[in-house]
Amino acid sequence: MLDNVFIAFITSCLIIILSHLSVKFVTNRYLGIISQLIKMNEVDGFDPVMLLRHLEPFLKKAGIKDFGYYLFYHNVEYVRRNVSQKKSITKFVHTAEYTVYIDIVPGLRLIESDFITKVLVEVIFLLLKADVNIQTTAAQKAFRKSVELQTFINHDVKNLIQFVNVLEFNLKQVDDDAGYRRLVRYMQKSLPGLKVRADKILSALNSTQPEMDSVPEKLMPMIMVTDAAGIYGVNIHSDTPADMVITARKRGLAVIIENIIKNFYDKSISERGISLFVDVSEEDSSYTMRFRDSGSPISDCEKIFEPFFSGKVNGLGIGLFHCRNVAAGMGGKLTAENTGEGPVFLLVINK
Repeated sequence: MLDNVFIAFITSCLIIILSHLSVKFVTNRYLGIISQLIKMNEVDGFDPVMLLRHLEPFLKKAGIKDFGYYLFYHNVEYVRRNVSQKKSITKFVHTAEYTVYIDIVPGLRLIESDFITKVLVEVIFLLLKADVNIQTTAAQKAFRKSVELQTFINHDVKNLIQFVNVLEFNLKQVDDDAGYRRLVRYMQKSLPGLKVRADKILSALNSTQPEMDSVPEKLMPMIMVTDAAGIYGVNIHSDTPADMVITARKRGLAVIIENIIKNFYDKSISERGISLFVDVSEEDSSYTMRFRDSGSPISDCEKIFEPFFSGKVNGLGIGLFHCRNVAAGMGGKLTAENTGEGPVFLLVINK
């Protein structure tokens, strides 16, 4: 009797030990398969379609009897039907942008419990969902960049066309040597600006995702202001020393300075005799550039920064919107206000 009890006890212990070892072995095998799957997904660039295409050999390693899926995103369906009649484990999500559904039939081996299969289903589902979100976000970002790029190119092309139209008009007015000399002076002043815009357009066309320079450097802002003003033949009044140095991103600062001076130039055509005053000051944590003109006040100091809003005839309303975004990208802020001395644009750049 005691021998039978002892044998039963030993047998139970052996079963427990073997079961434990088997579960450990199966768990380690599944973890290895999951690690390989995650690695493959990374190599494939987090592409959900490639993940589905490469899924079958991994599931066979895991002893999965059958599986199916349904993926819908970017207006395309990807389907694999589960033909097994066995009970399956499913996972499903549906949003406005995509649908992800996964359906897996566990293997026949008892040791490979539903719990382990559920873990595998969760991992595959989360990988698919993450991949779809990554690709959807990337596509949306690329689309927005494409729209912005097209809009900004259209804006600069429009300025080139305006220059050609003005040149054509002036050519028709030339009827003596004095008129010819005036036309030559106009072209001498305007051609540098024309070249700058042409270079900007070519640069944008050569890059599907143009980026502002990301490294701040030592700059002399008043020299940059004077150079931009010279392109448009604008006189600048300032009490700031020309050799004052600040630290900022050069291309971003140049874009903002040129746009504000261009806006003043356009305004000065209809408001003869107005002046532009530019000064730079330094605080503990920031620099402030102040552009004030002696002309009429701004109709709406916040609305002018909205996209496609313009107070100018045939204006696209892109310049100031773009400049505010550039300022934010530089860690600063661009605002406007009306004062008793005239309207002011304030550019604050954090150190």
